[in-house]
Amino acid sequence: MKISPSSVSDFKRGFTLIELLVVIAIIAILAGLLLPALAKAKQKGQATICLNDLKQTGLAMLMFADENDDMIPRGSVGNSTRGWPDLMSYVSKGGTEKASSWESYARNIKIFMCPSYPIPNNIPNKGQVVTYVVNTWDSRTAVSCTSSANEYIGLSKITNFNLPSDSAYLLDGESGTDNQGINRPIITSFQRTDLNDVWLPSHLPYGAGGKRLSNDRRIAAKRHNDGSNILFIDGHAGFRKAKLIDVDLFREKR
Repeated sequence: MKISPSSVSDFKRGFTLIELLVVIAIIAILAGLLLPALAKAKQKGQATICLNDLKQTGLAMLMFADENDDMIPRGSVGNSTRGWPDLMSYVSKGGTEKASSWESYARNIKIFMCPSYPIPNNIPNKGQVVTYVVNTWDSRTAVSCTSSANEYIGLSKITNFNLPSDSAYLLDGESGTDNQGINRPIITSFQRTDLNDVWLPSHLPYGAGGKRLSNDRRIAAKRHNDGSNILFIDGHAGFRKAKLIDVDLFREKR
């Protein structure tokens, strides 16, 4: 069969510059549509991992209480005993490889790390950073939690909380450029462990009425969208918007 010159010309014809530009524009538009969706999916996945880790920590907390006369770890100051080593033997999620003595439990540290937490480059032992803060509010009566509230150090009775399903134990810790954000505790050292304790109104994400963002906050205001994941005293974990995190969440008696 004889092929005409026009057929050969049509067969060898490539894309024109305009067609290439159209294809590139379409790819750019699709990328612009897909990348935010992928970023949101990643954030949602990290929030889910955070919730699951808090649930596992909740089980560890309840098992610890069951074997220790209903006591649970609360606050620490200076070189006092911290709650993280107390709970490590009750969790199974792996982490660091090098440890000695009680620090052998540091292999479980990753369960105390929210995957969404932006760990600064200047933090030592990045695999051992504790990114959650603990409720150490000492309010054993029904009175309002005020700036003069006391801080729980050591262990306290889990049964002190009369509304355990609506009382916080652990929350996402804040990050930032201030000393409250970058000095997160390291599990195998005593680096500023007191910054993990929440016991003053200024430690909450927002001030009274949710109108003022606290400069002294220790609870994340926007770790997962516009709030924080929380482990409650009864062992369940959930999300709460930052502006809804108030002093009632930390009271023992109401």
